[in-house]
Amino acid sequence: MLAKAKGHLAGSDDLLLKPEQSSARVIIGWFAGALIFASVMGLLLHFADIAELLAVLKAASPLWIAAAVSCQLGTYACAAAVWQMVTRRAGFQLRLAELLKLAVMELFANQAIPTGGLSGSLLVARGLVRRRIPSSIAITALLVAALSYYAAYLLMAGLAFALLWSTGDLSDTWEWLSIMFAAIVILITVCLVAVTVTKGRWIPRSVLRTPLMARLAKALAQVRTDIASDPKVLGPTIFFQLAIFVLDATTLWFSVRSLGASIGPTPAFLAFVLASVVATVSPIPLGLGSFEGGCVAVLHLLGVGIEVALAATLIFRGMSFWMPMFPGMWLTHREAQADP
Repeated sequence: MLAKAKGHLAGSDDLLLKPEQSSARVIIGWFAGALIFASVMGLLLHFADIAELLAVLKAASPLWIAAAVSCQLGTYACAAAVWQMVTRRAGFQLRLAELLKLAVMELFANQAIPTGGLSGSLLVARGLVRRRIPSSIAITALLVAALSYYAAYLLMAGLAFALLWSTGDLSDTWEWLSIMFAAIVILITVCLVAVTVTKGRWIPRSVLRTPLMARLAKALAQVRTDIASDPKVLGPTIFFQLAIFVLDATTLWFSVRSLGASIGPTPAFLAFVLASVVATVSPIPLGLGSFEGGCVAVLHLLGVGIEVALAATLIFRGMSFWMPMFPGMWLTHREAQADP
């Protein structure tokens, strides 16, 4: 079965860019992101007292930091549970520990190679196939993960904007951002549903002339629509995606609390979700700079000092962005060595 599954997935690696194109885009993406990040940090530090910022960081409570780290570990488990729901529905049993490895590897790939999540998705697909999951189920698992993610994202963002409106802090800028975000997410969701139902046949012929889209359509033709449209699969996977958002927001809340600031979970939730919206709407790779700026701005708007807001945001990004990098790189290297 493994050989047959690999045969079905053969060519999905081609969905990635050619090495020279991939390297060039990665370098450009990281350079642009680093430049924007440095600019935003410079602007924020202009308003913050650097000496006080360093003092705030040094005084961080290890217990609150440990609690924040545990929340981040919980996000990996929820991501793994999404794929497990699909594979179980198809009659395949995979241990959660194996899928946890893929979750860390996916984060590493998406952050090391900014290709809009494609690099991490293909890494997960190859990992599932290597674990004797047919390619059709692997592709279905990725599609269900995407559908449930955007459904959860839209729900969380809607709740955040409603809470911001109730506080009277919903300015014209946030209103326009909410409209742009809703348009982007709804468009992506409609496209995902369309390609799921039609198994890629919905993609216009003019678009299919490009080799990349042609290979993508070929992969989508394998989607198991009976699984992707099953409420017993979509319901729990959306729940797990919602849990990821809650755990991420809780990580930010614990990061703020670790610095001695006394705030409730609602401001942290608003800061995380609205900063994520800013990062989604902005064209900057990985949201570098745009997320940090949005998070600090919302926290400060809701009563957190600028130094504490900046320090908490940096701690959160260290956990959510950098923490999985080295384990992910090591696991990816091991996975590559295990391939025949």
